[in-house]
Amino acid sequence: MIFVKHIIRYPIKGLNGEYLKETKLSKNSTILGDRMFAFAKHDNNINEYAPIYMKKTNFLALVKEEKLSLLNSKLNLDNQNLTLSYYGKEIFSGLLDNKIELDNLSTCISKFLEIDSEKKPRLIKDKSNTQYNQKHSFSDIPDKAISFINLNSVKDFENKLNKEVNHIRFRGNIIFEGIKAWEEFNWLGKIIQIEDVKFEIFRKTKRCAATNVNPKNGSRDLNIPNQLKKIYGHYDLGVYGKVVNEGIIKINDEIKININT
Repeated sequence: MIFVKHIIRYPIKGLNGEYLKETKLSKNSTILGDRMFAFAKHDNNINEYAPIYMKKTNFLALVKEEKLSLLNSKLNLDNQNLTLSYYGKEIFSGLLDNKIELDNLSTCISKFLEIDSEKKPRLIKDKSNTQYNQKHSFSDIPDKAISFINLNSVKDFENKLNKEVNHIRFRGNIIFEGIKAWEEFNWLGKIIQIEDVKFEIFRKTKRCAATNVNPKNGSRDLNIPNQLKKIYGHYDLGVYGKVVNEGIIKINDEIKININT
C-alpha cells in the first residue's frame, strides 16, 4: 500500500517546517500556512496587497543563507503567533499582526544571520489573505501546488551516493512510502487520490543548490543537483501536484493512483 508518512508545512520560506497530523486542502491551493510568509531582502519592494511570483533571490533562502536550515518554525493560524527555535531553544515568539513584534523578528533574524542593520530583511505576506484563505504562497514555482517526496527515491539516492541524505533537504509537503524508487515519475499526467482529495500530478521537481545544505548542522556538505545528474542523468527528485477538490488528508492515509476525474 502507498501511504502518507509525513505532512509538512513551511510557514516561512527558507526555514524548517512543522509536521502535521492532518490538514485541510482547498482546490488549487497549497497546504494552508505553507510559505505564507517570507523574509524579503531590504531592497525588495514587493506589493504585499497584490504579491506576484518572484524568484528566490529576492528573499532570504537556503541557496545563500544556509543557517536558515537550523531554525524551526511553528505557526498558530488562529492567532498568527510564530515561534522560532534554534537547536530546541526558543529565540523568538510573537504575533505577526503586531508591527513591533515584526520589527523584533527582523532584528532577531538579522542578528542570527549577521546581516548589517541597514540591510535588515522584513517579513512579508499576502495582505489580501483572510485568516483561512491563503491566496498567495511564496513558493519556488508560480503554481500553487503540493510537493510530493517518495522516501524510497531518497533512500535509493542515499544508497548510491553512500552518504546520508535526509528527506528534509527536499522540503516536501507530503512524504510517502509504498512504491519503488522513482516510480512517482510515472504519475505525471495522472490523478492520484488521498482520502477524498484528488491531485493532478503535473511536473517533476528540479533540485537546486538549496538541497546542498545539511539540515542537521547547516553545512553545505553535498552537491545534490550534480550528484543527481551524475547518477541518474537528471536533476529531479519529487513531483508536484495540484489540488483538484477540497478535503482533509491525514498521515497514514492511502494514496491511490490513476483515479478517474
